[in-house]
Amino acid sequence: MRYLGVYDVLAVAARVLRCDSEDAVRRTDLDAVERALADVRRTSGLAEAAGVLLSGLIRARAFSGANRTVAVAVVLQFVTLNQADLRLEPVDELDDLLDRIAADETNRHEVAGFIQDRLEHLGMTAAELHEQLRLDLLLEDEIPALHTDWQGMGERMFEHFNAEARRAVVVAQEAARSLDHTFIGTEHLLLGLIEAGQGGVAKILSDKGIAAPAVRDLVLEIIGRGEHKAPGGHIPFTPRAKHALEQAYKESRRLGAEQLGPEHLLLALIHDGEGVAAQVLTRLGGKLDELCERIEQWIDRRQRAESVVADVLDDTAANWASFGRRHHLIAELNAVLDENERLHEQVARLRDLLRKHAIDPDS
Repeated sequence: MRYLGVYDVLAVAARVLRCDSEDAVRRTDLDAVERALADVRRTSGLAEAAGVLLSGLIRARAFSGANRTVAVAVVLQFVTLNQADLRLEPVDELDDLLDRIAADETNRHEVAGFIQDRLEHLGMTAAELHEQLRLDLLLEDEIPALHTDWQGMGERMFEHFNAEARRAVVVAQEAARSLDHTFIGTEHLLLGLIEAGQGGVAKILSDKGIAAPAVRDLVLEIIGRGEHKAPGGHIPFTPRAKHALEQAYKESRRLGAEQLGPEHLLLALIHDGEGVAAQVLTRLGGKLDELCERIEQWIDRRQRAESVVADVLDDTAANWASFGRRHHLIAELNAVLDENERLHEQVARLRDLLRKHAIDPDS
């Protein structure tokens, strides 16, 4: 089972309450949310977990304003994360259940049964599951080997990469192998950033219409397919790609980041200017200066949000330090807000259903 974090819950709250990140933090009882999330991890099935989450948030009145609507939206996000959907109709039955939860007139088994009857499991295809597991295993196996390219340079480069940047590099190696290339160039790093498909960088490129199939076609046009099938095992970086990774590290330091992320790698590929990655971006209509500006705006917004949460949580720093997330909470929140279009649709659907049944969604 996959679990929500505090930042996921805050993202839902921000959507439902139609407020920014700062207001979402201030209008949420973070202790109550943490307790509910901890209780969820002690359950044994999706319906029971969703019921515990719903009951915990409603009874604790975890959200200031539209508490029940936010709680239901959080549960919708939780079941979606676990490849399922929750049927809300008939809404009057749902509203009755929420009343009884708020009045503490129902128990865990009743709530779990209610949810179980309305769960629709979507599931991943076998191919999707296989691909996810394959990439997870590669992430564990290949990163240590990639360190060897930096032997003698005085620094273990990939120790500074965050999880998203590491995944992008691993996917870049897979992209090189799929094209029968015996090297990892800047073009493969660009493919890795796109195909890893995580965070603000993926959204920025997608918004510019820069997608993996078009990038692959241009890479083949510029440098062609390899003459022989690429060997298994580690594939070395080209000097230009290695330089781009080093520049990405410098970008992360220049911009005050604790770790190197995909955004710093994309900035380095753009600043290179002459590599295949920069050529591909330009030919696909990406104006390099505009891309840089958009990325740096995204980084600035995230850093300002981090400073907000630092101020808000100063009084409870000891509690948050134990969770190891104090300095990353709003950064994660904004990443979720950027990417979570399905959540937006779910919230809109929930609000419309409530209105159809003469129930005020803001109550």
